[in-house]
Amino acid sequence: MQSPLAARRQATPTGEIEALSAGYTAVNRQLWILLVPILVDVFLWVGPHVSYSPLVDPTVTRATEWARQVAIGPRRSPRNPELAVTLDDTRQWLITKTDEVNVLSLVARGPIALPSLATVPSARRDLSFVTDWGSGVGLLAGVLALGLMLGGCFYGGLASVSAGRLSAPIAVGRGTARDVVRVIGLMAALIGATLLLGAPMLLLLGSIALFSPFVAMIGLVMLAGAALFVVLHLFFAVNAIFISHVGPLAAIQRSVGVVRRNLRPSTSFVLLTWLILAGMGRVWDVVASNVQYPYGIGLSILGNAYIASGLIAASMVFYTERADTAQSSGVPASAFSRS
Repeated sequence: MQSPLAARRQATPTGEIEALSAGYTAVNRQLWILLVPILVDVFLWVGPHVSYSPLVDPTVTRATEWARQVAIGPRRSPRNPELAVTLDDTRQWLITKTDEVNVLSLVARGPIALPSLATVPSARRDLSFVTDWGSGVGLLAGVLALGLMLGGCFYGGLASVSAGRLSAPIAVGRGTARDVVRVIGLMAALIGATLLLGAPMLLLLGSIALFSPFVAMIGLVMLAGAALFVVLHLFFAVNAIFISHVGPLAAIQRSVGVVRRNLRPSTSFVLLTWLILAGMGRVWDVVASNVQYPYGIGLSILGNAYIASGLIAASMVFYTERADTAQSSGVPASAFSRS
């Protein structure tokens, strides 16, 4: 007897709206998955606010002075007063943002980021400062490592329910370390390719801008278009790691293959996802600001965790249906090989 999941995979892939519905249905089957992003946001809300300003402020000031000497010349005879003002404004902005940013919030950032309200105001008014680079680097590494493990458990749980498997939290966590290592490999490959190809292009555009700003602007627009093209084709790469259990290169192949064979629905789905996230982000800001404290913030945390988790699950459903359809229709096995 054929299982419902197998029947769904052999059927024609559903549309974008149906994929969204299936994603939220999957989340509803195992609501415990939402505990991870909810608890992280609650911790960022009521926990300590750690600032790196004692380390960043002097570094930014020195970098600004170096840029002034290179681009403008000595303070006594500036060749471009407007650039000098821009550099000072940038320095002040960076210093102000450093005080506002809680380093611990990086636990919800990264390639497998947890759904988190970046604008959640801390309930604590006092700041904790990091004053030496040794402690700063150690804390940063620990926060990023914890974020990767929590994100790995979260994505692993969503991948399980999106594929129709109901798993306990302990079972979900068994393959987390392996998948996290693969995601790190994926990010390393993408960063390396970006530096290898993007950095020379930016340097070239910077040189062109000195002689023809208009031509440089056209080149920058074309470069941005190419970047969006790449982002679209790699949208499902992380999903491929957690659902198909493949390595970084195979994940890139699968994601590119799914988007290339389903360009219009993939583009529509990605745009719809981004629009929903952007729109709901504004909604949660309004709720947190206008509903009585602390209920507004609490409601925003719960709502954001549910909406964002459903969208991630929907992207996994969208990928799963189309990857399985391609596999069953005779796509060469090499395109889906494990790395």
